[in-house]
Amino acid sequence: MNLNVWKQEFENKKILLWGFGREGSSSYSLIRLVCPGQKIDICDSRRQGEQGLERIRSKTENTCVMFEDEADFSSYDMILKSPGIVIPEGTDRHNITQEAELFLRHYGKQTIGITGTKGKSTTTSMMHAVLSEKYHSHLVGNIGIPCFDAVRDAGDDDLFAFEISCHQLEYGRYSPHIAVFLNLYEEHLDHYGSFRKYGDAKANIFRNQKEDDICIISGDLKEYASEIPDPILIGRDITSEDRVLHIPGHDLQVENCALIGSHNYLNMAVVYQIAQYYGISDSQFLHAMSLFSPLHHRLEDLGTVNGIRYVNDSISTIGQSCIKAIEALDNVGTVLIGGMDRGISYTELEDYLYSHREYRIIFMYATGRRIYEEMRNRQMLHDSLYIVQDLREAVHLARQLTEKGKICLLSPAASSYDHFKNFEERGEVFERLVKEI
Repeated sequence: MNLNVWKQEFENKKILLWGFGREGSSSYSLIRLVCPGQKIDICDSRRQGEQGLERIRSKTENTCVMFEDEADFSSYDMILKSPGIVIPEGTDRHNITQEAELFLRHYGKQTIGITGTKGKSTTTSMMHAVLSEKYHSHLVGNIGIPCFDAVRDAGDDDLFAFEISCHQLEYGRYSPHIAVFLNLYEEHLDHYGSFRKYGDAKANIFRNQKEDDICIISGDLKEYASEIPDPILIGRDITSEDRVLHIPGHDLQVENCALIGSHNYLNMAVVYQIAQYYGISDSQFLHAMSLFSPLHHRLEDLGTVNGIRYVNDSISTIGQSCIKAIEALDNVGTVLIGGMDRGISYTELEDYLYSHREYRIIFMYATGRRIYEEMRNRQMLHDSLYIVQDLREAVHLARQLTEKGKICLLSPAASSYDHFKNFEERGEVFERLVKEI
């Protein structure tokens, strides 16, 4: 791909990278590639400490590195903000952009963008696998590599399967050619302050589309779907039943695929719909699905130890994903729930756990304690509910409570950041604790 477009984007501009995580590092590398001698300023939160700034200095050259409260934002031509950084109310945003926005500005026509509270990583990975049957495809975004890393060796006819988060879409002014909005549940309210603002951030995946672009959206999101002239609705136009995918004019039986759960096959039907637009045959689609493996930490089978099968669903961070995980599996015996409390509602999960007393539930950490107390206050406690301090205690109790031949499922329904670096670390600790038994 011609990198001159990026040289024109960055050359002779005073640029600030706001944050230097995965995307900030990717932005730095691309700017350095197309404008080798250009000076780049970088700022980060004081939470990183002086040690954090030194780490950035050690990985960069010809940069000025500072804390974010030391930067004069008005003095820059372009500020590349990392996802997740909250822009204070009243901030002038005319010079603030992000990797995802710039990428979609130039390559939106080659991009299938997928968002939603849950299922976007698996769906985007499936999309990439199917596209790769016929095209040179790149897996970018939250899953895969940062989008700027993909442009270096991409061709003009390449396609991009882009998992786009709410943080990447929040201030976006460009949308992908095909936009998929899978679902919307309470999440990230600590960042957005309201469910509506969170939904509006995700809706930017389609709000800047052109007339010839395509939007596929959950039929449950009626308020957002009403904004789209001719939406394709998940649950109406796109459905699934067991392992049969239904889209307008086509039905397809998928016999050979390692994925489990009705929600995964509904999302697979979305991918099948998009495959039609790109001329991918049924045999190519089925071949891709036969080779597709579930994502690490998403309903991941860890095997059987002492007669108990352990399943790692550490990626579960909301109540609805926990419910779907339980329902996706046959023979669940014990479920481990709890993590960091971000103030989201757990009423639906509490109602589900109360009405399904056949499962033994082990609560842990702040969210687990909160759900337990809320169920106590609602007079919903029963003999199958237990409470422990942490994951280690939960695994050891599960070993005693879970009947041989049944499943012990880790599906926390909560963020991991109070006790783990991320959900990946939580899942790895769970796997290690299982092996210690």
